[in-house]
Amino acid sequence: MKRTNLLMFAIIIGVLVSGYKTEGKESIINSIEIEKIYIDAYTGKTDNNAIVRQIIETLGKSGYIAIDSENKVNMTCSDKLQEFINKQEGGKKASVQVIQVSYHGGFSLLSINTNEGTVNVEQTYYQFTNNHIVASEKYTFEANCFNFTEEGYLMIEGRWPSTERYVLTLSEEEVHIALRVYQLEDRYRELCNKYISSVSYGLNNMFLTDWNQKDFSKLDFYDIFERFYTETYHVSFPYVMNENISIGNEYQIPADEFENVIMGHIQITKQELHELSGYSPETGCYIFRPRGFNEFDYADIPYPEVVSYKENEDGSITLWVNAVYPNENTSKRFSHMVVIKEVNGKTYYLSNQIVENQELNLWWHADRYTEEEWYGYYGDDL
Repeated sequence: MKRTNLLMFAIIIGVLVSGYKTEGKESIINSIEIEKIYIDAYTGKTDNNAIVRQIIETLGKSGYIAIDSENKVNMTCSDKLQEFINKQEGGKKASVQVIQVSYHGGFSLLSINTNEGTVNVEQTYYQFTNNHIVASEKYTFEANCFNFTEEGYLMIEGRWPSTERYVLTLSEEEVHIALRVYQLEDRYRELCNKYISSVSYGLNNMFLTDWNQKDFSKLDFYDIFERFYTETYHVSFPYVMNENISIGNEYQIPADEFENVIMGHIQITKQELHELSGYSPETGCYIFRPRGFNEFDYADIPYPEVVSYKENEDGSITLWVNAVYPNENTSKRFSHMVVIKEVNGKTYYLSNQIVENQELNLWWHADRYTEEEWYGYYGDDL
């Protein structure tokens, strides 16, 4: 196809796709009222989490169904959304609006309508700029998944046209929306923030496999070293991949430096760590190879949510955790049980056990290369 024809094709597709945006409808929210709520929340404050919480709570007092975009704050006026869900399940006609407050300023307004079981969603993005609420983009789609889960999440999936994606792939953009409707105890959220979310499921396997004090063989200690390095030494992680992605970096990490990170979070002996990691007795160092381009996880991964806990007689705490995965429309992709213990101000992870879906298909997770794989990929450039 000639360049001029290709350009004309792109312009035509862009016009067609942009036509899916809904324009000119009167807003169902009071923008002046919400502007005042945002101005008050941001004035003289720097804690973003506290700002978002204040906005949500104030919106709730004004009668809005509101929640943050990451489900970290309990939904306000959730009974209104539950009433809508009941009507949808009964095939009745109903409508509801939900405000998702962003941690980057602004919010997303979901206008959800149902009739005879069919659900249509209009999603409008608003930015808070120069003390004003300004609508940016608005899209509509029919939900091909509308599921209220046992864990109290409303999962919505649909497709909307994206100009850029359509021009490149002639396909629509897939959207997944997860709304925690049921309240979650503050203590559960505190435990999750303190012990689980900082590790999560990305670029490590601490919570993706079974291990305990008697068997550390499945743990990837290199990922643990990278995950906790900054927390331990209060500096940015220095052992990074090569700018030329075809060349693999290899570092010699002094034993004390490596072991201080690992043994500050896992109760393991030096001898066990020597046997399970790339320790060289000749140099007194651990061989560390940063993850390369092909060793990164999928962009969208599950996030953890503590749903129960137990304080044990030995001072440890057992946490029951669900992996919430909006990308697969599930609020329990798998569940796992984590045991932690605080000793002299340090948090030690004692075990992890998958308690449901033991045969996990972790398609979104990438393990580090084995030594054979690493040399097979980078060997020609060493």
